[in-house]
Amino acid sequence: MQPNISLHVVPAGIGAHTGLLGAFALADIEEGIPRVVYMENPDQGLTSGTPSVISKIAGMFERVRSEALPRGATHDLIRKAVSERWAP
Repeated sequence: MQPNISLHVVPAGIGAHTGLLGAFALADIEEGIPRVVYMENPDQGLTSGTPSVISKIAGMFERVRSEALPRGATHDLIRKAVSERWAP
């Protein structure tokens, strides 16, 4: 595990949520201050440093994260899925 990487799974049972609108990534130059956002749509990706865009995407990220399982439950779910699908 990398200390600067967190993985959280949004369970399928949650249904429709903001994260299904497309992939995005926020990049921080300083701790906790998003400076750049990368967004994907069906035919291209876009990078933006516009504060209003960053703010909007950061809000989307917080909404998705609020639906996600906590870190321990995420790890347990991944381990369970791996053992059910790929176990000998």
